[in-house]
Amino acid sequence: MADNQNTILQVENLHTHFFTESGVIRALRGVDFSVERGKVLGIVGESGCGKSVTAQCIMNMLPGSGRMVDGKITYYQRNDTGSQVEKIDITSLPPRGRAMRAIRGNEIAMIFQEPMTSLDPVYTVGSQLMEAITLHQKVTKQEGKAIAIDALAKVNLPEPARMFDAYPHQLSGGQRQRVMIAIALSCNPTLLIADEPTTALDVTTQAQILDLMRALQEETHMSIIFITHDLGVVAEMCDEVAVMYLGKVVEQTNVDTTFHNPKHPYTRALLRSIPRLTDDVEGRLDVIKGRVPDPSVVPSGCAFHPRCPEVIPGLCNVHTPKVITLDGEQRVRCLLYDDKLMARSTTPITPAESR
Repeated sequence: MADNQNTILQVENLHTHFFTESGVIRALRGVDFSVERGKVLGIVGESGCGKSVTAQCIMNMLPGSGRMVDGKITYYQRNDTGSQVEKIDITSLPPRGRAMRAIRGNEIAMIFQEPMTSLDPVYTVGSQLMEAITLHQKVTKQEGKAIAIDALAKVNLPEPARMFDAYPHQLSGGQRQRVMIAIALSCNPTLLIADEPTTALDVTTQAQILDLMRALQEETHMSIIFITHDLGVVAEMCDEVAVMYLGKVVEQTNVDTTFHNPKHPYTRALLRSIPRLTDDVEGRLDVIKGRVPDPSVVPSGCAFHPRCPEVIPGLCNVHTPKVITLDGEQRVRCLLYDDKLMARSTTPITPAESR
């Protein structure tokens, strides 16, 4: 149960389907996680596991064929004084309704995955910034321009007044990403969703963007959901980590526990695939065998069992694992930690802790 004072977002048993001509694609199959106020939650996992769809659900902006068919997304909105909290069920709001539009871009903002295509090429940077500001704030045109230029200055863009009149094609990739961050932060959101914001950038620019986001987060005390493939970025940016696989969160805990005491076999496999300076330069990197299954044909039992090095035949391919809370609020979805089910199994099993 969420603590209204410390929790800003609660996602419970979220199921999202895409209804296509070729069939139903079950993109999310019961996603559960929470985000604390002022904290950074990293969401990691391979492509196709549902990270970006989860972000779209929180923003209530799924494509036309997508539907949230079950579950609940609760946003805990504080009043102006911060003394009271109002529970807002995002899943019950019409996507184009006034209530959702008042939240989207204002209370909850998003940095989209590809800065090269997220900005409209026929409008100046300033006009795109002004659109968000004038929509959510009661300001004059001159006041809105001043706020926009100040937002560009906060993300360390050179000559922000000149950048205000520039078109996206006149900027570098790193500058466009900074503009995207400025647009997202222009209305001082309490929750920011960053969907792989550094994927298309070089290493130097990526480091600058990460330093900038961390500094802005500490300055404004906003919460961040940081979606990424890069576990190195997770170690630098995040306070907690949610690991997703095929439409479910299979493990959530703090960042230190994720790296030093992971429980789910998938989390351990992801960590083994990270190259290390101490590795043999002539050796091969560890890989996770196989690939993420098609979400329209989900394996029975645990969805990871066809690729799992710790699979228990007759158990993992039959029973769907439930969320189990271990010491230190570490939550894992794995049969290896289901003591009751393991006790009934007739298959000789090596204790999970010794694997």
